[in-house]
Amino acid sequence: MPTIAHLLLSRPARCGLAVMGCSLLLSGCAALGGFPGSKPGGVVDGGQGQTLDENLSGFLAQAPVGAVITLAESPWGRDVEVMADEPYHAASGRECRKLQVISASDATRRVVACETEEGWESQRLVTDMLSAGSTR
Repeated sequence: MPTIAHLLLSRPARCGLAVMGCSLLLSGCAALGGFPGSKPGGVVDGGQGQTLDENLSGFLAQAPVGAVITLAESPWGRDVEVMADEPYHAASGRECRKLQVISASDATRRVVACETEEGWESQRLVTDMLSAGSTR
């Protein structure tokens, strides 16, 4: 037995309503800032983002792949070497670079830095969030 919606709406109208409903559902999921802890650009704020000093920002802006800078002080500790990987355009629309940070004890840590209006900023890797567990 047909429902009232079937009697009142033509088939193209029903299809249009279904498409519109799906579009609204998907746009809500993809909205920027759509969950707690998110910042514009889709970056999750894990409390780790910090603006890097001018020296390191300048290095990241122009260093070729594999270039290394030695830092006496850094956001990742004292006496570290930072090696820059290839720049890439992140889903946030910003230019980012993965970095290898090597400490004096030869421990290597992977981090990412992205360019902002204020300079380069360190960010937590998504894989760090997965291995540490969610805070929600």
